Amino acid sequence: MKVSMRQLIQSLGTFATVLIVTTFSVVCSVALTSTLCFFEQCEAPRIAVATAIAIPAMVAPLASWPLVDLVMQIDSLEKEMRAMATFDQLTGLLTRQAIFDQIQQVMHLAEREQHHVSLLALDLDRFKDINDTHGHAGGDEVLKSFAITVKAVLRKSDYLGRIGGEEFIIFLPNTSEEAALALSERLHQAIRDSLVAYEHSSIRYSASIGLVSVVPSAEISLEEILKRADDLLYLAKRQGRDCTVSYNDGKPG
Repeated sequence: MKVSMRQLIQSLGTFATVLIVTTFSVVCSVALTSTLCFFEQCEAPRIAVATAIAIPAMVAPLASWPLVDLVMQIDSLEKEMRAMATFDQLTGLLTRQAIFDQIQQVMHLAEREQHHVSLLALDLDRFKDINDTHGHAGGDEVLKSFAITVKAVLRKSDYLGRIGGEEFIIFLPNTSEEAALALSERLHQAIRDSLVAYEHSSIRYSASIGLVSVVPSAEISLEEILKRADDLLYLAKRQGRDCTVSYNDGKPG
């Protein structure tokens, strides 16, 4: 596997990289000076060699340290940008694009192996009222609590992402509708049991869920599955909230 110069610098660190550059500079300088002295028959070869050691030993660190440090900073910034694109800054969950990309990959595998997958679209109920009552900071605490609560219920193989505001997606690989419904009920109960302490208040909240379970195929796209789940989510809202509506045989059930 090829290792880029930036990866090498990152693995070594600033100090080690500068030390290597300095050592290499000194060795090259001494080798060149010794060669010239040999052919030109220098009158003071020891002084020439000492100079060949001293100059690069002083100059190389001063010249290389800022450059190596800049490379390290660029690498750190790129990692931060990748993290921001992958993980939601408030909840730590996958972002919209990140979870969609991962779902697509799992769906391709499930299509080949003909496994069921289930997708749950979740929306916190009356979240605007929470923001109006407790402010956006209180709403943020609810969102963070929700993320922690849901992750505690899910399996390690499941995917959870925030797609915007108080809207979330859960993707369950190799999971039938029956198993997804059972998990959905556990989610509802865990959310009902959670209590968010904020300032001098205790905030309770609930979530509505739209659930679609399919065996992926070329005939059904992720966008269509998301649309179905979203429609079922709003049907759950109309049915009184704090419940799950699933998709059964192509019809809401």
